[in-house]
Amino acid sequence: MIIHLAIKSLLNRKLTIALTIISLMLSISLFLSIDTLRLGAKKSFFGNVKSGDLILGSRSGEIQLLLYSLFQIGSPTNNISWESYKDFAEHSEVSWTIPISLGDSHKQFRVLGTNNQYFRYFNYRNKKQLEFENGEKLNDMFDVVIGSDVAKTLNYRLNDSIVIAHGISSQSLHDEFPFKVKGILKKTGTSTDRLVIVSLEALEIIHKDWKTGSRIPSVKKTNIELEKEDLKPKEITAAIIKIKSPIKIFKIQREINDYEKESLQAVIPGIALSKLWEIVSITENIMLSITTMVIVSSLIGLIAILYSTLSNRRKEMALLRIVGASPKNIFSLLLMEALIISICSIVASILLTQLLSIIVFPILDQKFGIYLEYKFISIKDFYFLMVVLFTSVVVSIFPALQAYKNSINDGI
Repeated sequence: MIIHLAIKSLLNRKLTIALTIISLMLSISLFLSIDTLRLGAKKSFFGNVKSGDLILGSRSGEIQLLLYSLFQIGSPTNNISWESYKDFAEHSEVSWTIPISLGDSHKQFRVLGTNNQYFRYFNYRNKKQLEFENGEKLNDMFDVVIGSDVAKTLNYRLNDSIVIAHGISSQSLHDEFPFKVKGILKKTGTSTDRLVIVSLEALEIIHKDWKTGSRIPSVKKTNIELEKEDLKPKEITAAIIKIKSPIKIFKIQREINDYEKESLQAVIPGIALSKLWEIVSITENIMLSITTMVIVSSLIGLIAILYSTLSNRRKEMALLRIVGASPKNIFSLLLMEALIISICSIVASILLTQLLSIIVFPILDQKFGIYLEYKFISIKDFYFLMVVLFTSVVVSIFPALQAYKNSINDGI
C-alpha cells in the first residue's frame, strides 16, 4: 500500500519529481564518467611502459629519462655511446633491446631513430603490438614509417617524400637526403602516433656533414660514397631493455648504474611512472572532489524538494490520517518517495553512462588516445551507487520526521 501511494503521489507531481530525478541522475552520471575517464587516462598513460623491463640512458632524473625515452617529452641531457649500449645489449641476461635516438623533427613531430626491433617488440596496452595501416617496416636506408597522427595531420600517403629538420624547432633541413614514406602505423593511443620513425643508419648518414648544429660545406655524396661510409652509430639517446628473468631486473639495474666506462642510468618504467603519477594525482583528486560536491548539492536539492512540498501536502496528509493512516505510515511514505526517486535516478544514470560509453569511448580512443575499457558496472561503482541510495534515504528522514509531526497535529 505504501509503495502504491508513493507512486501515485509522485505521479501527481510529475514535473517537479522529473527535474529532481534528472538533477540527481546527471550528478551520478558525472561522477561515474569522470571516475571512468580518470582510470582510463591512467591506464593509457601506463600502457606505454609495457614493452621493456628497464630504460637505459645517460645519468639524469628518473622521470626525465622516462619522459623523453618513452613519451618523447622534453629533451635528453646527454647521449650514451654505442659501445656502452652494445655491452648491455649483448649481456647474457638480456633478451632483447630497442635502441632509441632522438633530436630531429619533421614539422613539429619528433623523429625517432631505431631499428626494426621497435616494430617487433614494442607493445602497449594489454600487450598489443604495433600494426600497419598501410605499407611495411623499414627496409631501405631512407625509408620512414609514420604514426597515424602524422599521416592524418600532414595528409601523407605511401611513397610521399619528406625532409627531416635538424633539431626540434630548427629551420635547418637535411634536404640533401629526402625520405620516402614506406609505412603508416595504425592508431595506438600512445606517443607512437606522433612519431616519424627512421633507421639509426639513416640518422648517422644525414649528420655526417653536421657539427654543433650547423652543416659543414661539402660536396653532396653519391649513393656509392654512402655505401662506403661506416654506418655504425657513434651514440644513441636511450634504449629499452627486456630481461630474460624478472628476478634479474634489479641485478642488471645495479650493473648499469655502477658501469665504470660511462655514466649510465637504468630505471624501471613502472616505478618511475608511479612516482610521476603521484605528482599529477592532485588533478584527479580535484576532479573527484568537484563531482562529489555536485552529488551533495543534488541530495540537498532532494531534501529541499521534499521540504517545500510538505506545506502544500498537509491536506493530503490529513486526509490520509482520516482514512486510517498512522503517523508511521506518513513517515514511511516520505521515505518510500525518496527511495523511488533515488532508484529512478540511479537506473537512469546507468543507462545514460552505458549510452555514452558506446558513443564516446571510440571517439576518445581515436582522437585523444584515451582507451577506456567497456564495462557494465564495476564492484566499485556498485558500492558507490549503494552509498548514494543509502544517503538519499538518510537525508529524507528529516522531512519525513517533519511530516510525521505535522500528521499528528493535523490528526488531532
